[in-house]
Amino acid sequence: MIQKIFPFLVWISELRDKNVLKKDIIAGLSVSFILIPQSMAYSQLAWLPIEVGLYTAFIPVIVAALFWSSPQMSTGPITIVSLMTATALAPIAASGTEWYIAYASLLALFIGLIYLLIWCLRMWVIVDFLSHPVIIGFTNAAAILTITSQLAKIFWVSPEKWDSFISNFYFLIQSIISETHIATVFCWVLSIIFLILFWKVFKKLPRVLFLLVFSILFSYIFWYGPEYNWAIVGNIPSKLPLISLDFLYISISWAGFQDILRLFIFAVVISLIGFTQSISVAKYVSYATKKPLNPNKELIWQWLANISSSLFWGYWVAWSLSKTAVNLKAWAKTWLTSVVTGIMVWITLLFLTPVLSYLPVATLAAIIILAVINMIRFAPLHKAWKIEKHDAIIGYITFITTLVFAPNIEIWVVIWVLLSLVFFIYRSMRPKVTELSLYKDGTYRDVDLFWLKTSKDIWVYRFDWSLYFANAWFFESSILNYIANKKKISYIILDFEWVNNIDSSAEQMLWNLIRQLKENNVKVYITWVRTKVLEKLMVSKFIKNFWEKRILLNISEALDSIKLESKKLDFSPLKNYKKDKKKNPELKKKVLKQIEKISD
Repeated sequence: MIQKIFPFLVWISELRDKNVLKKDIIAGLSVSFILIPQSMAYSQLAWLPIEVGLYTAFIPVIVAALFWSSPQMSTGPITIVSLMTATALAPIAASGTEWYIAYASLLALFIGLIYLLIWCLRMWVIVDFLSHPVIIGFTNAAAILTITSQLAKIFWVSPEKWDSFISNFYFLIQSIISETHIATVFCWVLSIIFLILFWKVFKKLPRVLFLLVFSILFSYIFWYGPEYNWAIVGNIPSKLPLISLDFLYISISWAGFQDILRLFIFAVVISLIGFTQSISVAKYVSYATKKPLNPNKELIWQWLANISSSLFWGYWVAWSLSKTAVNLKAWAKTWLTSVVTGIMVWITLLFLTPVLSYLPVATLAAIIILAVINMIRFAPLHKAWKIEKHDAIIGYITFITTLVFAPNIEIWVVIWVLLSLVFFIYRSMRPKVTELSLYKDGTYRDVDLFWLKTSKDIWVYRFDWSLYFANAWFFESSILNYIANKKKISYIILDFEWVNNIDSSAEQMLWNLIRQLKENNVKVYITWVRTKVLEKLMVSKFIKNFWEKRILLNISEALDSIKLESKKLDFSPLKNYKKDKKKNPELKKKVLKQIEKISD
């Protein structure tokens, strides 16, 4: 029991193996070479002081080493974390101020508590409420907002201020035209060229770390003062963060109810997005290590990491794919890797901050832009448009509203989620209704898609969704309308192969429908009833009242049963493959030919 609560008691004994110890130390050092420069850049991305980024890369990483579920997983600030922190806090307080830092820690506390609540209620599946197009639309817009926010640092003009994206961009362009600082732009261009060339020549080495070393040396040698040269980071406190609840006092004292409510709404949405990101990393590790994934269990580690970050003046964290990949490549075996990474951040905070003060701000801007620019992806939205236009529309709405209304988008976040749910419910209310007939491979397929002839007397009908109260009326009306237009129909075979579930409203509708059809001399057979649906129909006594012999295994059995009742009906298209050249298929001929090849 104690080992489950404190897993580090188990892995410490593994360090007796020198080979394991060596691999873990190398992996920890490798991750720290990425984490330290990234945490500095991401803190600027969140509009927080650099030391806050280092605090966030220190304490949560140590907590991860003591309580994490997978030794390969690496936590810390990531791009989307920093983007959403800036989006949530910008309208509440000025960046870099004591209040802004306190709100960032309060946001991490809220997120940790939400993760704890979700874990206690075993409700991790709520991450599905945020559809993929919503996340893509938001990240695209957030990436563009981030790039434009770095322009002021690149051209060394007046600081950016988030009133609205459009107005700020307009005034920023005016400032760039009149106030551009050539030396700062040169420093940024040099940083970009260095990152690109270094990646092409030395792909396996940490290019960001080498850029920091190069730019600090360059700045130390050639920098003489802000009036003559580029902007540098400046003084960074050489101290470790102390555990404190002062952020709560500052937040409650200065923030109004609306600000606290805004932070909480963002915390809910950020929790969903952050956990979605973290689960994707966990799946990656699960696949690489061949170990099972327990999403609900992973929530507890997210809770501990974010709570610890808030108590030590950090901001919220999530699992990092890039740093986790480094751990996997270095064959990390235990959580010592995270301990080594945390120690390296500790050394940096105590001894290396005077050196870091010469780091050019434009260099950090270059790191941020290259990290964020890869997040701009419109291809998934274009693909969604081809597959399901509703999803693409939600994605584009999310993208546009984020750009237009940022940073005040908390209400729009709720709207995005509601739109996703509304479109999903709408699709479930109007699913595809398919008429089936015999195909040449012996299966029953869509008559319109495969140019199949149909029977004049028997209608085979498939409903491509579960039956519940929202689509029961559509199911009933589609059958009755068809019968009204096809007066010669004597039998209907309802194919329930794709009906995974049924509720009481749908069961009552089904019984009423059968009675209406019986009054019109139309008999009904039901086939391919799944076990879950069959159990519910038995409990409701539907089967007992309906006549059990009319619920059969497949369509062929139903046709044989109908043939025993009446041999004069038109069975030919349902027993023998016949192509109907008069039909106009929905799919293009090339796609149809491909389907036929697969069937053959």
